[in-house]
Amino acid sequence: MILRADPRGTLLIGQPAHAWLSGRMADAWAAPFEPRDDVRLAALQHDIGMAAWDAAPRIDPQTGLPHSFTSMPRAAHVELWSRAARLLVAQSGYAALLVSLHGTGLYERYVAERERAAEPVRGYLAAERAFQDRMLAWLDADPAQVGQNAALLRCWDWLSLFLCTGAADEGAFEGDAVAFAVRFAGAARRDATLAPWPFRGDLLELPAEARLLAGTYRDQASLDAAVAAAPREQLTLTLRPG
Repeated sequence: MILRADPRGTLLIGQPAHAWLSGRMADAWAAPFEPRDDVRLAALQHDIGMAAWDAAPRIDPQTGLPHSFTSMPRAAHVELWSRAARLLVAQSGYAALLVSLHGTGLYERYVAERERAAEPVRGYLAAERAFQDRMLAWLDADPAQVGQNAALLRCWDWLSLFLCTGAADEGAFEGDAVAFAVRFAGAARRDATLAPWPFRGDLLELPAEARLLAGTYRDQASLDAAVAAAPREQLTLTLRPG
């Protein structure tokens, strides 16, 4: 779950909704990539493992709000990511491989080495690396091309999260083949500029469905009731050349 601060309370944006934005970015990407349909599917579904969790969010007792994707208990996070690629295999083995690589990449970049060396992260990484080796052999895929496509997925994921969270006025992405700076225009943080511009056209509109919570909650039952009654919000985020 992504929690976006709002003057009226907190907007809840599900991880699959954020992934949908990543898929729209893949659709609009100017530079070619192959296999296009499989890479686009990976962008659309890279958070498939989070869908059930976001459908019934658990309360974070520290905040009285749902756990965000950064505050989830580690064991729960590992369990969800352990399922993600397997859920996608029936649609596309190539997309499943990219999602597996995306998950291990997140742990390699953002989780301390000491935690990666201990359970449950150690077992998750070992199982995913074995899965990745099997999928590479089964698909007879070019490892260099797979790496390039995994880097694109990382780029779209980062930019979508930056826009959805609205947590900072500006940011920068540095990848092996892609780098850009993004800046919000205005206090609402719904319109942003991006340079250099990597998309077709001169405007990219990214609609995301959210739910508005007006307050914080003392227990799971109170949160469940509030989420069930939360009004729907259509959040439209826009990107323009900067």
